[in-house]
Amino acid sequence: MKRAYLVYLLIFSFFTANIYVHATDNTQTDIPPFEKPYLEIGFKSVEEALKECEIHNQRELHLPIKLPPVQFTHHLGRCIKDKNNHNDELNIEYLHEAHGEYHYMIDIRPIEQRINITKFKRNKKLYKLSDGSHAIYFTTKRILYGGGSMFNGGFNILVFEKNGWQYWLAIDTRIENQVTADILVEIAESVISDE
Repeated sequence: MKRAYLVYLLIFSFFTANIYVHATDNTQTDIPPFEKPYLEIGFKSVEEALKECEIHNQRELHLPIKLPPVQFTHHLGRCIKDKNNHNDELNIEYLHEAHGEYHYMIDIRPIEQRINITKFKRNKKLYKLSDGSHAIYFTTKRILYGGGSMFNGGFNILVFEKNGWQYWLAIDTRIENQVTADILVEIAESVISDE
């Protein structure tokens, strides 16, 4: 009887230990599958990425207060720290899990590492911001293949400089009727000025 009890106890402890190990080893069970590929390439919460970039660049960074008037289910950020200080950047992605066209991005880099957009051969429109600076608006168009069908895609982009940073606001062209150039300008205006 004692032997049967010991065998039962060993088998029971083996199965419960196995269950416990599996439950505690899988630390990413609360991560939504939609976010997993982003987290694997270094995205994290916007707040964490912002703080990381402020520390790396040793200066304060203000995000726009306003967002496009569409719903997003996820927002993630990552701080890219180039070891040669040529391509430091804060990337923020606003996404909707069920609507791929609801895609808004903010890329911010130190002014010393700005991208010279005057060399791009695109139709550009110039906007004057309330602080007297200018913003440049342009569209990138490309053909995307999705699910066997073809559709036009790309981003409407507004680039401006403020507080020692270059900002790129980009919205998917498929919702350009909901998020116009004027709305992107309003979002740019919502960045708090250090002055």
